[in-house]
Amino acid sequence: MPGPSQRPPGRPLRRRPPSRFPFLAVSLAGVSVVLGAIGLQQVTAQPTEPITFVVDEGLPHGITQESVEAAAEGIALGHEPFTLHVVERELEWDEYSNGETGDADIMLSIGDDPEDPDLSLHDATRVAFAGEDYGDDYSTAATIRETFVNNRTLGHGPHSIIGAALTAADLKFDPGIRTPLLWAPLAALPMFIAILVMYRWIGRRRDERARYRAFGEAQLRLARAVLELETLQLRVEVAGSQHDPNLHATLQNDWKRVRDLTRDLARTEQSLVADLDRTSPPLKARTPEQLEADLQQFAADTLDLQRRADVLAQAAEVRSGHAGTRSVLDRLALPLLQSIDEVLAHHDRYPSEARALEAHRARLLAIAQEVADQHADEQAAGLVSRHSDLLQRWNAVEQEIRATALRMSRHVASPKTIPNATHVRTLNEAVDERSRARVSAATAGATDSFAGLRASLGLGHGVDLGPLQATERVLELIDRHAEHGQPAPPPPASAAAARIPYGLLVLVLPLLFSLGAGFVVSAQIEDSHIQYGRTLTGDRPLAGLQVYGDPAALAGPVAPRESEPQTQADSLDLEYVRERMAKSLEYSDEGALLPADVELTVALLPSERYIDYAPDPEYDHRIAIDYWDLLEAQQRVKQDVAAEFPEVLDPRTGDVALGQAILPVWILDDGTYAFDNFLTGEFSVGVSSRMGAYHFTGTEPTVRGTGDMADVSLGWWVAYELEDLGRAMEYNRLTVDNVSPAAVFWAVFLSAWTGILTVIMLGLAVVEAGRRRVGTAAVRRQLAGLRTDLEQLALGLDLSRLDMVAVFGLDSATGGRAEQADQRLYESALVTAWREVDVLERLPRREQRGEAWEARVRHVRHLVTTLTTQQADVARRADELLRSQRFG
Repeated sequence: MPGPSQRPPGRPLRRRPPSRFPFLAVSLAGVSVVLGAIGLQQVTAQPTEPITFVVDEGLPHGITQESVEAAAEGIALGHEPFTLHVVERELEWDEYSNGETGDADIMLSIGDDPEDPDLSLHDATRVAFAGEDYGDDYSTAATIRETFVNNRTLGHGPHSIIGAALTAADLKFDPGIRTPLLWAPLAALPMFIAILVMYRWIGRRRDERARYRAFGEAQLRLARAVLELETLQLRVEVAGSQHDPNLHATLQNDWKRVRDLTRDLARTEQSLVADLDRTSPPLKARTPEQLEADLQQFAADTLDLQRRADVLAQAAEVRSGHAGTRSVLDRLALPLLQSIDEVLAHHDRYPSEARALEAHRARLLAIAQEVADQHADEQAAGLVSRHSDLLQRWNAVEQEIRATALRMSRHVASPKTIPNATHVRTLNEAVDERSRARVSAATAGATDSFAGLRASLGLGHGVDLGPLQATERVLELIDRHAEHGQPAPPPPASAAAARIPYGLLVLVLPLLFSLGAGFVVSAQIEDSHIQYGRTLTGDRPLAGLQVYGDPAALAGPVAPRESEPQTQADSLDLEYVRERMAKSLEYSDEGALLPADVELTVALLPSERYIDYAPDPEYDHRIAIDYWDLLEAQQRVKQDVAAEFPEVLDPRTGDVALGQAILPVWILDDGTYAFDNFLTGEFSVGVSSRMGAYHFTGTEPTVRGTGDMADVSLGWWVAYELEDLGRAMEYNRLTVDNVSPAAVFWAVFLSAWTGILTVIMLGLAVVEAGRRRVGTAAVRRQLAGLRTDLEQLALGLDLSRLDMVAVFGLDSATGGRAEQADQRLYESALVTAWREVDVLERLPRREQRGEAWEARVRHVRHLVTTLTTQQADVARRADELLRSQRFG
């Protein structure tokens, strides 16, 4: 017969090669960190490369090489260096179509067609890119030209070139992707995969450790069976020689099945060890799936082998009449007697059945004591025949117990406790579970061998656990009846249905939320950086106010309100303008002050000295000014205002200095007035900047000081115009995210999905770890409490013997035999509980966790609770008996 593996007991299997999963997870985490660092650098990167300007001579609007370089100082920077060539002439075909721009990377023509001011549809042919056709970047070329025109409309000269250059740097010469909407998912996705890989690896490692541990336990069971095989054969031969041939043949067949199963499992073990050690030939090696299935089958087969061997050994012990018969029968009796004791606690409900059940209990205990008395007798002759008769009587008592318990069940059962077939099924399942838990608690988990032993001894009655299920059925019905007569709720339809909410939480809801977030963001992202409607943050009041010109030339407010200034000069007051701006915030959720400090010069200009105007043919309340005339007038206004207030202009560029602003007010012939665009140190930068975007605000201004609004002062209108200036300044310098809406959708979707799943995974891991830690700590405390309870039971053992044997035995119908057996069973169960607690406490700390360990603690707790209740009941009954004898 081939023996089991020659590996010494406890020696671990050969270590498997290191898994690639941790390396992969660490690598992915590293990739995530690198991508996050790159993304952070891209998103927060500031332009540092200078832009080079080449400016032709003789350009208008004060645009010269020197003035442009002065304006560019410290602000004309890009993420990539390039050269901008500024000319006035129209670009040639080879320049804007073939990209022949010489040494420049981009050419910009600031010239105009007098018949086409280039205000609505900006001429993209006035911008050329080196080596490219302007048509390939038509939108970029038109936007660069538009920025120049916007700034020129605002009265800028050199700064109009700077604005165009910065727009080109953003749209054309920025190779990076600056949006976190792309970098966030790029960095999050590898980290999520790394966490998923580690989560899977940890699970596989846990499963592998459990697999090896289960295989080691199965090996130990097989080794024990091999060592005891000859002893088992000897017991079977002794038992069979003293019985009839049929019984001898049955025992021999059972032993042969155990022997053959042992041999087969020994061969299986050798092949499994070779596969686990990876020493099997490649052609004979099992696949991972087959190996997993065979390991599970091997563990199940060794359990079956252990059960068969135990059952055969104990059956042979009883059949041969050996001294071990008493312990076998005690083991059979203990769970049933404990269950009967709990049923008898309700004796007042069913007195006649309770009296019968108590008599049956005493007879069963008396039979168990007969076995003890027989083996205490020196004359052992006839033990085998007497044991055969004893088993018949034991079987008869069990049948009576079962019949009595069934009668009690019929008394308890009602339509309220078992109204339909579904509850009948749940009742049977609950009774079966209670019975197995009772046996597990009393036998330290040997439920299967318990049922097999009963069947081997002919005590099955067609039911695995015999009368125990009948008494547990009574207890289950009593419990259900105690719950206000309400039946137990039916079980869930299926395990899959119970898992639906968990799957919905982990998979469906994050997916739906991520899809929704992607749709919402991608629908808004394309224009969110240029549209109105975002929250403004300007909080600076007007820094200063000065007036150029004579306010007396303006028509005064007609019937001004008492709370308003009475003259135009009074309204041009810094505090009044600030007050008006602050009050507007109280009535508008979309308003704000200025985003930066601005000192304003209100220039009151007689229109006949600067512009020619005519009534607007479409609107009675507007005037029309020629665009070219307006540009010329703005340059004259800057020079005239600077003559009185020189700080208004930057002497190096000729443009309005940063932090300064001029508001031209055209005074018409009748004293009414119209506002021009602000001439400020801020210049338009970025796509669709609101500064100077609408030329008609300057060429078609609204006339103030007349009509229904004639009583509104000039200072009131100045505050109103300043609000528009603050809004335009906040929406200036807006850049483009070079990402399509589709890319934004997937970026947001992946970011949200991976982020939510990562949080859920980490949260579930933390919760599960915390739950296990708390649950394990609670079970350890229960185990420590069980040790204390057992010590108390042991201290009261002598008193328990006196109560049971000396007190009850003197008044017993069985002559004290039942009470002696009852006490012996109590002490046997106490020893079993003590040994199990000792084993559980001695386990390594790493093994004091998990469902199997917690189940063993629950079984012991159940047994200790039963023993404590039994001891208290014996003490109470003994006290009542002594009291009745003492006082009659």
